[in-house]
Amino acid sequence: MPARVRTPAVLQIEAVECGAASLAMVLRYFGRNVPLAALRRQCGVSRDGSKASNIVKAARHYGLNAKGYSKPVAQVQQLQPPFIIYWNFNHFVTCEGFDPKKDRVYINDPAVGHRAVTFAEFDRAYTGVVLVFEKGPEFQPGGRLPSPFLGISERLAGSSKALAFCVLAGFLLVLPGLAMPAFNQVFIDSIVLEGRRDWLRPLVLAMSCAVLAQGILHYLQMRYLRRLKIKLSIQLSSKYLWHLLQLPASFYAQRYAGEIANRSTLNDKLAGLLSGQLAQTAIDVVMMVFYGALMLWYDVGLTLMAVAFAGLNALLLTTISKQREETNMRVLQEYGKAQGVAMAGLQSIETLKASGLESGMFAQWAGYYAKATNARQELEFSNRWLNVVPALLTGLTTLSLLTFGGLRVINGELTIGMLIAMQSLMGSFLAPINAMVNLGGVFQELRGDLDRVDDVLMNETVPTPLNEEIVDEHGVRITRLDGYVELRDLTYGYSPLDPPLFDSINIRIAPGQRVALVGGSGSGKSTLGKLISGEYLPWSGEVLFDDRPRNTIPADVMRNSLAVVDQDINLFEGNLRENLTLWDTTVRDQVLVDACRDAVAWPFVSTLVGGFDAVLSEGGVNLSGGQRQRLEIARALVHNPAILIFDEATSALDAESEALVMANLRTRGCTAVMIAHRLSTVMDCDEIIVLERGRIVERGTHEDLWQADGAYARLMRADQEPTLEEQAEEEAEADA
Repeated sequence: MPARVRTPAVLQIEAVECGAASLAMVLRYFGRNVPLAALRRQCGVSRDGSKASNIVKAARHYGLNAKGYSKPVAQVQQLQPPFIIYWNFNHFVTCEGFDPKKDRVYINDPAVGHRAVTFAEFDRAYTGVVLVFEKGPEFQPGGRLPSPFLGISERLAGSSKALAFCVLAGFLLVLPGLAMPAFNQVFIDSIVLEGRRDWLRPLVLAMSCAVLAQGILHYLQMRYLRRLKIKLSIQLSSKYLWHLLQLPASFYAQRYAGEIANRSTLNDKLAGLLSGQLAQTAIDVVMMVFYGALMLWYDVGLTLMAVAFAGLNALLLTTISKQREETNMRVLQEYGKAQGVAMAGLQSIETLKASGLESGMFAQWAGYYAKATNARQELEFSNRWLNVVPALLTGLTTLSLLTFGGLRVINGELTIGMLIAMQSLMGSFLAPINAMVNLGGVFQELRGDLDRVDDVLMNETVPTPLNEEIVDEHGVRITRLDGYVELRDLTYGYSPLDPPLFDSINIRIAPGQRVALVGGSGSGKSTLGKLISGEYLPWSGEVLFDDRPRNTIPADVMRNSLAVVDQDINLFEGNLRENLTLWDTTVRDQVLVDACRDAVAWPFVSTLVGGFDAVLSEGGVNLSGGQRQRLEIARALVHNPAILIFDEATSALDAESEALVMANLRTRGCTAVMIAHRLSTVMDCDEIIVLERGRIVERGTHEDLWQADGAYARLMRADQEPTLEEQAEEEAEADA
């Protein structure tokens, strides 16, 4: 049986990344460092995770000979580790080896790190799929992992003046710090022992000046460090949020919204660490050099003894800190997931209560929180050593100094004043060492926080539209599109390593035309709507508006020309006007009235106390489902868009209200893309496009498709079949 190996721990940030994280462990074991963000792309991680075949392809991309097998447990034990196994049919882990004597199988789990399981547990969880790797002729070791020091320097860029002033203040603080031990020596040797009372007044005056200077310099240093913290907090938070808003919708499909929001609070924590403990420790290290130099001037032997104890202190605590690194990362991630689950549950509290799922949601949250608490307990266990070791070694250093220093005083090699000064300098010398050790634990948290924030910042953003003006053939500035939409040879899929969902789709929609996208669940109609709206970006091909590629149209023109309404209704706490205009103060009340009338929302809006100034609760919980959906439609109509995308946007409306909304939209003359399961809403569309698994199988008017008796006719008949409840009602009426 091959010997056990030890692979580096790479923890997944999201559950769908387990395959990419496992491959990262294997690559780092062989000497190739690849960031997790790059492996996500190579493994084709999508909303459904990654396939074993894609992991094999990614490994071959980096020069490994990789193969996938279906093997029983007995044969797996003979494989050369490390290898990746499929675990519980929903997870990938890295196996490091077997130990039959101890009944242990050692795995490196991207979810929790290194752990050992029994052979029985391994047999239950192992699914029979194993991925084996070895170095190939094209494999090249190397690569650089994201450095926390590089991340720190990038975040401190532009703050050089404030940092320079703090460092200068630190240097100046050295002077009174060095003077005080000398004053102590003079006080003991000359005033106390030799009785030179005439030296007392000038010495006290000098000591008072030193203390005053020290206080002033420390105040100025802290003041600028606080300013630096505020500046960094604003800078880091704004950069994070702006980048977050520019990311494609696919980024959010793989993550908890609450967990992403929680990461934004890490920027304040990073700012505090960079401008607080990290900056102060860096200054203390500089001061330590000066204290050490003065100690050498007093006594070389005692100084070397102090340096030896300080080195031992740093060595022991560095060893402890390395053992904490994996646990610390797990703590941060599990707490983040627990907070994300809690926020997601609170956002859908109505659904939870209506379905009676409170206990299920609580169980999910409790699972994450229990994992985080267990990891926190492991971390606190190592924290005890971090607290004990510095105090123990500092006490031993002081004891040794007094013992050997006292002997040197007895032998006449040192004066009592020099020993007291040496003891004072020793305390000042060891304080930065202890601060550096404490910083080690903080630095691990800093590294984990940087990884979680950089996980967002390293994702590519959606290309920003040009801010330049566009003009028509007469040179007149265009502020609103005419409504022509074209999908030209559009190809798109959820994973770049899988076959595309859409392959060279071509659709043309004339201004004012109403086109319906219909099909069964999973046919791709909603995805196609997101491609038109720009939420998803195509792999190839173009989405054109008025014969212009989307990325050449200014953002303000797109905002004025295109609106999307889907089933997800987003109303925030504030007045009705703010919800409809999204804080655009230029919108007149008459425009709001017209939008509400066309959305069939005016009958209830006109009865609200305060009208457009009526206050809505978070999520619009003080309104009915139909009223919320009407307001969502009205919001889309406020800017009178030339192109309107409706994705099941009338699902909460009754048939009469739905018909009125559709008639009003036709009166407005805007181009409409209707995505619907309920086919009664699209029968009067100018063209109906039927999709099956991303392919256009039929297109035409309702009459043409009905007569063709194909896919559309089958959908229509299924839509018209009575539900079980309707059948029961009809039978009851017949019996009556």
